[in-house]
Amino acid sequence: MTRWIFIGFLFLAGLLLVSMARIRSSHSVVPYFLRYDSLALNASPQIDIQVNSIEKPDKAQLEKLEKDYIAIWAHLNYLYQHPNPRPSQERFTERFYRNLAKNYQKGEAGSIQRKDSQHHLFIKTWSRDGLSCNLLDRDAQLTYLFPDGSSQTVTATVAVSLLFQGDNWRLDAIRFINETPNQPHL
Repeated sequence: MTRWIFIGFLFLAGLLLVSMARIRSSHSVVPYFLRYDSLALNASPQIDIQVNSIEKPDKAQLEKLEKDYIAIWAHLNYLYQHPNPRPSQERFTERFYRNLAKNYQKGEAGSIQRKDSQHHLFIKTWSRDGLSCNLLDRDAQLTYLFPDGSSQTVTATVAVSLLFQGDNWRLDAIRFINETPNQPHL
């Protein structure tokens, strides 16, 4: 009799395990370090960095900042045309992303594209722990491409606040201070 109870218990445990395996979600999330960021890899603006902070970053920190800053702008340019912030989630802080997602409205992609070609970064504050950076991007060259094939290049001054979270720098705040159209070359 005890043997039949034990076999019944094993049968119920096996049935429970099989049903749990079926319920388990089949999609898996790819770890961040294995993701392929095609937007960042296809961007190649020229960047010049000048440090005006009391705390000075080392060469490796500046290289990481430059690489991540290029990626952040690639995602900002993508957001300029496509309003969906989901593909850019890893490049923004949670607070910044939450504000973007709150204002997101489904719809068609815009017809105006924006590309950045050069940035002159002036690091104003660099935290002692290397996890926070405030900078001024002077003379950022942005080109707007219109559907009729014309384009307009502007020079912008942008204030940026970055936080180092996870394995990369993330945009925490951005403000366009000045944006002036360039004169066409004759």
